[in-house]
Amino acid sequence: MSEKGIEKVSGRMRIAFAFGEVGDNVALNIFNFLLFIFYFAVVGVPVLWISAGMVLWSVWNAINDPLIGYLSDRTITKRGRRVPWMMVATIPLAILMILLFTPPVDLNSDILNFIYFMIILMLFDTVYTSFNLNYNALFSEMFVEMEDRAKTGKIRISFVYIATIFAFIFPLLIIEDLANIHKYPYTMGQYQLVGIIAGIVILLTYGVILKWGVREPKVFQKDAETALSLKDTLKYTVKNKSFQWFLFPALGTWLCIGLLGTLVGLHAIFAIGVDEFGLLILLLVYFICAAASTPLWEYIRRKKGARMSGIIGIVAWMIPMIFYAFSTSFEMALIAMIFLGFGQGGGLYFYDQCIAEIIDEDEIIHGTRRSGIYYAVINFLIRASAIINFVIIGVVFANVDWGTYTPQPGDQTILALRLLMGVYPAVVLAISLIGMYYYPIHGERLMENRRKLTELHKQKIKSLG
Repeated sequence: MSEKGIEKVSGRMRIAFAFGEVGDNVALNIFNFLLFIFYFAVVGVPVLWISAGMVLWSVWNAINDPLIGYLSDRTITKRGRRVPWMMVATIPLAILMILLFTPPVDLNSDILNFIYFMIILMLFDTVYTSFNLNYNALFSEMFVEMEDRAKTGKIRISFVYIATIFAFIFPLLIIEDLANIHKYPYTMGQYQLVGIIAGIVILLTYGVILKWGVREPKVFQKDAETALSLKDTLKYTVKNKSFQWFLFPALGTWLCIGLLGTLVGLHAIFAIGVDEFGLLILLLVYFICAAASTPLWEYIRRKKGARMSGIIGIVAWMIPMIFYAFSTSFEMALIAMIFLGFGQGGGLYFYDQCIAEIIDEDEIIHGTRRSGIYYAVINFLIRASAIINFVIIGVVFANVDWGTYTPQPGDQTILALRLLMGVYPAVVLAISLIGMYYYPIHGERLMENRRKLTELHKQKIKSLG
């Protein structure tokens, strides 16, 4: 134990813990990649209905995410605070990946399809949050030292890219007509097969982490007993200045990731003019470059800190975004994707490091580890980014005569796709850059927090007797 009371985690456990990223990102990325195009182009739900559904979903998120985070921080069981939530969520999430693609289309009713869409959204969010929030909370609790976080973070982000490549590529190998241009009768079944495979992957990878990858540190055993009230925990969380500045780049990151997942298929097919195989190649290059850039961003973080790696990463991500959006050929898009991938690698790397630093500082101030509520707010932010994207897409599409899907979009629709894929995320990342610049936990303040946290954990272990 290098920090008293915090057991060292073996390399085997680090890898098993990182397996959680596979199921987590397969679920989230298939949701982002296929949900909109499936219900818009295959099921035929009007785009403004989908946008309205996302707004209603936001009301559920505003209640569901903070409540699960609050209850998680106060949970007391023999398996700890986080693991029981993860265990309960595993099988339902696998089942919901199949149900995402089984709307009652045979009843030929837009209203029933929309109601089904809403029910699935809320169930998916509840179950996904129950696992994801507690999994991420464990990262900051199992890996307290900066070096441990860096080592585990490198493995996690490698698994993130493996899962993301899988989630974007394998549907393209199964679904012959992604945008339903040819109206094949078997397209619905191909989407459902993707859901079945995703469910199996979730069961297998979540099984690995629950069996070999999680251990709740004893140092936090009594934190559930001293947790703040719901009112106070929300108040102190949203008033945290470091967290407030971090929310800008966090929201920007998820807006851009979600937008890529939602529109990359429609943009590539209709704006660039590639087929499903060309889209597969573009995505493969993008994610391979993002994964390959991880050692570079890790080096920058070690030398300059999480804040500076975030600043550089956001800039490197923002510039090629516009070039890709306005590509007019496969070759132009391919070159842009190389640089876009390296940029996204940096835009994503700072994320886990910064939120762990914020939770550390909060524990020093309040004496209680409140990882759950912070990740609850982050989860809400992730859902909010999807809602913002869907609303903007819905309004734009409705105003360029793509309110109802047609496989022959006009010039205005093509321009709208380019603006949504390029200008919009570039503006978002520019705002993110401001938040990252003013993020205050770095340098001497970060080092002082490390010293205080070590002393606090010694006191907590001593109190356990």
